[in-house]
Amino acid sequence: MHKPKSAADRLSDAQASKLATIEQSRKDAEAYGVNLNGIRYAGDPSNRQALSEVLDLAEATGMTIISAWKDSDGGFHSDHPVADVRQALLDIAARRGDLIAQEGALAAQIAAAETVEAVEAITWKG
Repeated sequence: MHKPKSAADRLSDAQASKLATIEQSRKDAEAYGVNLNGIRYAGDPSNRQALSEVLDLAEATGMTIISAWKDSDGGFHSDHPVADVRQALLDIAARRGDLIAQEGALAAQIAAAETVEAVEAITWKG
């Protein structure tokens, strides 16, 4: 028969669970990305890499317009400005920084919480 968990163990378990939930919420918000000029650019790692590759190509070739662009919602756009892709990547990076800062603030609150109820009251605002 298992000994019941101590209050400290229950608090530790609640903190670990809440940290994982908050991290996933941040990643979900990050993955959504940004909207720029009516087009969504996803912020997940693979899309950030793809945007960066397009910008590398544009810089290497002097390209300023992408003849055909597929956005993160599956829409196609003709003559898409490279400048929009560059700005979207910068916006994604800025948003990612803000989301990580929010996650860090919540992680500090979770670490400082002294009861399971206090931990459970902490929520991601996104």
